[in-house]
Amino acid sequence: MSEKQSLIDVRPQESKRLHPDSVKASRISHGIFAFILLLGGSVAAFFAESWLLLGIIASAVLLIFLIGYIWARKSYQYTWYWLTEEGLYIQTGVIWRRKTLVPRNRIQHTDVAQGPLQRKFSLAKLVVYTAGTRDASVPLDGLEFSVANELREQLRQDGDDDAV
Repeated sequence: MSEKQSLIDVRPQESKRLHPDSVKASRISHGIFAFILLLGGSVAAFFAESWLLLGIIASAVLLIFLIGYIWARKSYQYTWYWLTEEGLYIQTGVIWRRKTLVPRNRIQHTDVAQGPLQRKFSLAKLVVYTAGTRDASVPLDGLEFSVANELREQLRQDGDDDAV
């Protein structure tokens, strides 16, 4: 009996992963979000004068944090990218699998962005903007800063010969 193959399992040898520190940055981000939720819920429980409400909110926030903590690792494991003559391929998906091709001839421009957590870990997000309305911007978050800039330059150089 043959095993069913997933879309994520089909990728070339030259495919690359995000930087491993992207897991840490994502987990810290989920932790900050959970802390803000807990703080808001605590204020609401204080004004409602209900210990039960505080317990329910704390349990829900803990569950949200644990899901985010696990999701960060799983998302890293299922995210791959590679650059070919055809364009930039990105495979993602923990539950729903997705393989995106950004064709070189459709790329309008690219951006490299960093938030505070990304700067701490020398990470960046590459955003590729394409012509058209569906998936007009395709982000790839969790790249090492130098890799994001290198990818941006490789994509930009290919578009420089287009005289519009």
